[in-house]
Amino acid sequence: MMPSVVTRVVEKAGTILAVGALFAVGFVTGADIWTVALSPLIILDFFESAVYVGMFTVAIAGTGVLLAYDVWRGGSSAASTSRLTSGPAVRAIVPAYKDADVVDESVTSLLENEYDSLRISVVVEPDDERTRARASELAERYDAVDCVINGSPGSKATAINTAVERSSADYFVVFDADERASPEFVSIAMGELVGDADVFQGRRIPRPTGPVETLAYCERVVVQAGYMIGEFVGFTHCQSSATGFTREAFEAVGGYADVLTEDIYFSHQCHKAGLTVTQNRRCTSTMEAPHSVRDLWGQRKRWRIGHVQVSHLRLSEALKGDVDVDDLVSIGRAVGAVLAGATLLVLTAHVLFLLLFDPGSAIAALVAIYGLIAGVWSRDLVDGRVAPPSWTVLFAPLVYLGHGVLTVKAMFEYGLTWDGEWYQVTKTGA
Repeated sequence: MMPSVVTRVVEKAGTILAVGALFAVGFVTGADIWTVALSPLIILDFFESAVYVGMFTVAIAGTGVLLAYDVWRGGSSAASTSRLTSGPAVRAIVPAYKDADVVDESVTSLLENEYDSLRISVVVEPDDERTRARASELAERYDAVDCVINGSPGSKATAINTAVERSSADYFVVFDADERASPEFVSIAMGELVGDADVFQGRRIPRPTGPVETLAYCERVVVQAGYMIGEFVGFTHCQSSATGFTREAFEAVGGYADVLTEDIYFSHQCHKAGLTVTQNRRCTSTMEAPHSVRDLWGQRKRWRIGHVQVSHLRLSEALKGDVDVDDLVSIGRAVGAVLAGATLLVLTAHVLFLLLFDPGSAIAALVAIYGLIAGVWSRDLVDGRVAPPSWTVLFAPLVYLGHGVLTVKAMFEYGLTWDGEWYQVTKTGA
């Protein structure tokens, strides 16, 4: 049911008031003075905001070092990694909707993968004639490519599920239509899946081809660093792109759920089922980045609404049954991702307060953010995946502010006006 005008007004007003309130709380509390007496002659006075910004800086620096280490260690993605270049049949799944102009990206890159027994299913929606026609052309041109019609139209999750159900393979990899898979992805994934892993996750980055695209890249690096916090408690994020899994794992979780962000929920399903998820951040694919601020905002808002939806689902599921330790970790990860996003507004206000009244205390946080971006960007630059950054990299710290605003807006939209629709960005093949 379409939300009423009144509901929309309440949602927008609530978002503005909540964002303003969190920002005000951060600014006001940050002005409090803390006094520490080290001795009768040594007394230190500092703003409360310096304490929280200091903790924030340590978190950014710590996760940044770990992320940079992960993408740099061993050199290229193929180094020091078990690989399997031939073996059991693998089915690559490429869900495509309104992707006629970009589906060649994933198909051709997968055809160049270093694995012998690989077939590719491009799964299209029955009402998307252009993409269906292009997928059929690719199927006619390449023997290893099939065009599959989604048996339960309407979502990426059902497209993946349809491809698995119609395949006899026991191993699968999934990529978005605009994604360029690294040549060694399938061989590395199979090296893990034939071993002890149930699910394998590579890294994927937006291609930073311009000013907006640069901000999209910076945002992904920030989020990927945030994932490492969950890994400290045993929660490994896995997705529905640059992902490999076994049929056994797929069946253990009942496939991908038809929710807004099926990849986030899939991560929680895998964790709840006790599956082994491995990842290799040196195994990197690239995807097309949003080309406008509107697209960047719309795509990221959809992802944040998805986080809120997953939190709601996990809490609802927990109330219906027994909760074990794994459930607590999963629920904590889901709810924590939402609360942490909103908390970023308070932290942003602390940083702004320090920039105005004690700039020296805020510089370390900015250095940590730029260091995080530089540590990962330099690896991708060396590997030829990206060019030098656009001037908009200077605005990378604003990613945290945007993330906070989007989280608050997502909570109000999900509760008041979201009707199940999702935003799709314009893709040009850039």
